[in-house]
Amino acid sequence: MNIGFIGLGIMGKPMSVNLLKNKQNVYISSSNDDTNDELANYGAHVMADYEEVAEQSDVIILMLPDSKEVLEVVIGSRLYKKFNPGTIVIDMSSINPETSREVFNVINEEGHQYIDAPVSGGEEKAKDGTLSIMAGGDRDTLIEIKPILEYMGASIVHTGPVGSGNSVKLVNQVIVANNIIALSEGIALAKELDLDLETVYHAISGGLAGSTVMETKFKKMDEEEYNPGFKMKLHMKDLNNAFESVDGDFTRNLPITSRMKEIMDGLLKDDSVGEEDHSALYRHYTNKKDRRQ
Repeated sequence: MNIGFIGLGIMGKPMSVNLLKNKQNVYISSSNDDTNDELANYGAHVMADYEEVAEQSDVIILMLPDSKEVLEVVIGSRLYKKFNPGTIVIDMSSINPETSREVFNVINEEGHQYIDAPVSGGEEKAKDGTLSIMAGGDRDTLIEIKPILEYMGASIVHTGPVGSGNSVKLVNQVIVANNIIALSEGIALAKELDLDLETVYHAISGGLAGSTVMETKFKKMDEEEYNPGFKMKLHMKDLNNAFESVDGDFTRNLPITSRMKEIMDGLLKDDSVGEEDHSALYRHYTNKKDRRQ
């Protein structure tokens, strides 16, 4: 299959590299010349624009920031009119489930299929090709494109109809954010008790407190270095999508998430923090300590 890849940012670029390393025929177009050159060195075909990417592709993978961008690229620009017959869109963006259903309804009328397949694991697992992929849509279509997903992910689960992949991702994002804030509080307590953080990590990471969040975020918090594996502003976008996807009364059942979301929102008043890794939630605790001093 010829694969078009649209969205070559922190996550999309390493995902496309894994496809190329596995000898897949990948077509790209990026406004970043360095990205084009880097991927061309791996064997990617660089096209002038997304329309040329679509015209060359049997499968199109999207890895875009939010619902707005997905709608603009696929529907607003009428890119779907350039699709080859029977094109399969694998939308790996994390977006509102309703947007997934909207895109599916439009392109399916033209004879195309759509799988919403958001991922979890951040930049580290994108590079390793070990992402967790939550895929909603037609089961037979998923079976057809599963070999492509296996180059990028270690876990691929069919979650149900279109939109269910992003619904599961919203659950994932709530749990991850609350894990990050819990880890932040634990580290803040360890520092207050004058404990050696490396010792704390080795003592507790093998027990019930251990998690992928601890494994990937502990060092970032310890060193207070927040180079983005997943930007905080994008995590807030996912949390907003989660709250918008349920009845307003239901959010009263999410008091921990609501408080964590308030903390994140406060940090995001500094635009630069939004560009940092979501582990920068720990700033809530270091900022308070700085104010006390």
